[in-house]
Amino acid sequence: MSKKTVVISVTCMLLTALIFYAFVFKYVVPNAAKLSIPYTWRNMPLMQDSSIVHAYLGEPSKENENKSLTESWLKGTKDQQYLLTVQYSETSKLAVSYRIEYHFKKWLIQNEYVLETKDNRN
Repeated sequence: MSKKTVVISVTCMLLTALIFYAFVFKYVVPNAAKLSIPYTWRNMPLMQDSSIVHAYLGEPSKENENKSLTESWLKGTKDQQYLLTVQYSETSKLAVSYRIEYHFKKWLIQNEYVLETKDNRN
């Protein structure tokens, strides 16, 4: 085997690994995460009072210390976690927008994906 053949073979293997990585982590993982969004989050009740949102989703996982108009819910494991963030209007305390994110952490790979957003602000 010549040196040129070895270099070409190694280059092809690295290129194949890079294409595989890009396909899996830019296409497969986000689409699989969209399919497995927690069921109650799929029909998020927008333009509803915060008490109705809490009755539907349960109590939020964490609240901001500054009592902002945003609440968050977490589901999943430490390595594969979904985050739902709901924002309320300042005047009426109605849910006006939400955002569902997916955080994926394995070995050296850490990716965050925005799976769904909806905004009903005027």
